[in-house]
Amino acid sequence: MTPQDIVDYKRRWMGKQSFETKIHSDYHRATRSWLKDHVPKHQWHLQEHTNVYESTVIFEDKTHQKSYLHWYGEKRA
Repeated sequence: MTPQDIVDYKRRWMGKQSFETKIHSDYHRATRSWLKDHVPKHQWHLQEHTNVYESTVIFEDKTHQKSYLHWYGEKRA
């Protein structure tokens, strides 16, 4: 996929149903690394600073969100 294809694809699914997860900003770098290793680039979006000390990860697929939440839960424990 070209970068333009990725942007167009994300616009289509983000306008419909997507799965959001709020994360603490301290985990931003580790989250980005995990996403790059485990989820195709066109199926996630990371919005930085959506609130104080908070970012939002948006997934196209619920199974990717569940996998991420499992990993994120282990990091926070």
